[in-house]
Amino acid sequence: MVVVLDTGDGDPSIARAHAAATIPSLDPAHSHQVARLALALFDALAAPLALPAEGRDLLAAAALWHDTGQRFGLDQHHRASYDVLMAERLVGFTDHDRQVIANLTRYHRGTHPSREHSGYRELPRRLRPLVDALAALLRIAEALDAGHLQVVRAFRCVDHGRYVTITVEAETWPMLETERARERAGLFRQVFGRDIEFVPQVRSDAAATGPSPGNGEETA
Repeated sequence: MVVVLDTGDGDPSIARAHAAATIPSLDPAHSHQVARLALALFDALAAPLALPAEGRDLLAAAALWHDTGQRFGLDQHHRASYDVLMAERLVGFTDHDRQVIANLTRYHRGTHPSREHSGYRELPRRLRPLVDALAALLRIAEALDAGHLQVVRAFRCVDHGRYVTITVEAETWPMLETERARERAGLFRQVFGRDIEFVPQVRSDAAATGPSPGNGEETA
């Protein structure tokens, strides 16, 4: 499945989040790119991973607001993001929805979801698998914009049953993004019981002008 990222904000899940609350982000371009990447991953993998449809809007909201805690400092900003979301009134979302969104922001980086954490422990048990699954996608989406430069333009997703291959396409070689995605894919492997591999690729319309990785010389 080939997914080309929509550079606008017309996606209904993103629009629902914007209508629910105005929550600041220090880097709105990054937050929106992560939301687009997260939703693209969700759409590409919804069928093979049996993702529930209601998770899409929750994932979009968490992706948009995952870094809101950075205004209180970078080191533990994922925890601060959780606190911000739990204190917000999200119009059109239920209290349980807010709990899920807050937990997703908590687990976009750092440790995996755990019952040792009070916020996760306070979730209804039926919602914990949803947080696990969506957090796995959010961690990968955030990694795919590791440089905060929005270089990823599209990807090809192929489900092989026991593993998934994602070919990441960008205007220049997305080496940082694919390497960071590999590092952040541990939760995906744990939750879904399958491996995932990321293959960097320059988009065909940029290949003629972009150098290959590890080679700074132009080719004739």
